[in-house]
Amino acid sequence: MRAAWKSDRGLVRENNEDSVLVDAENGIFLLADGMGGGPAGEVASQLAVTTAHGALRPLFRDDGLQVEAVPRLLAGVMATVHSTVFRKTLAEPALAGMGTTLDMAIVRGETVVICHVGDSRVYLYRQKRVRQITTDDNYAAVLAASGNVAPHAIPAHYRHILTQAVGVSDELVPEFHTPNISPGELILMCSDGLTAALTDPEIGEVISRNEERFDAIPTALVNAANDRGGPDNVSVVIIDPLPVRIQGPPKGVLLIR
Repeated sequence: MRAAWKSDRGLVRENNEDSVLVDAENGIFLLADGMGGGPAGEVASQLAVTTAHGALRPLFRDDGLQVEAVPRLLAGVMATVHSTVFRKTLAEPALAGMGTTLDMAIVRGETVVICHVGDSRVYLYRQKRVRQITTDDNYAAVLAASGNVAPHAIPAHYRHILTQAVGVSDELVPEFHTPNISPGELILMCSDGLTAALTDPEIGEVISRNEERFDAIPTALVNAANDRGGPDNVSVVIIDPLPVRIQGPPKGVLLIR
């Protein structure tokens, strides 16, 4: 497999509250978008990805692990992260109320397993277009799913009212997906700084223009979001689980803020 990534503060926010952790050697990809006053969002997102990676890495060293077991393991890891972030707020009152989104993408052979909480997104890029795999955990998505309110009539700020987040929700119900991937198709993980600035067709167009320069895709997406005013932190991870020409994953683990 191969992967590329970028995280950027944007043009409006003072801090970058996103965290990305890429461990392509073990097929572990994590993206979190923190929330909370002061430094709390940064603390929550970084704690989420480091805790998740610490729990996941020993599990996926087992070459005999069956793909069917991965969602159950991810559910356990998500619960561990949720508890860890919450306990941190109890230990440090200044961090009270902090939370984070968390998307986990696990690549095992030709299979990708996704575990999702929050309003960061995971997309499948196929035939020059992106298709959203995950469902936003926010009030706008609830209204859209109800069918009682037309999408264009939903107030924009409802996108920022989360219905669940790691570390703050009383009960966490992660969403799982195992999309079918063919050679040439890509997985895109992103924080809402990208989707607040670009529509899905625009995201697909940027990827398509840079498809032959795989490593340039994240920078191109971040630049496109910043060209629209950079209203939020923006983080992007692009994964090619079944590359045609690239053999072997890059080595090592990278945590970026």
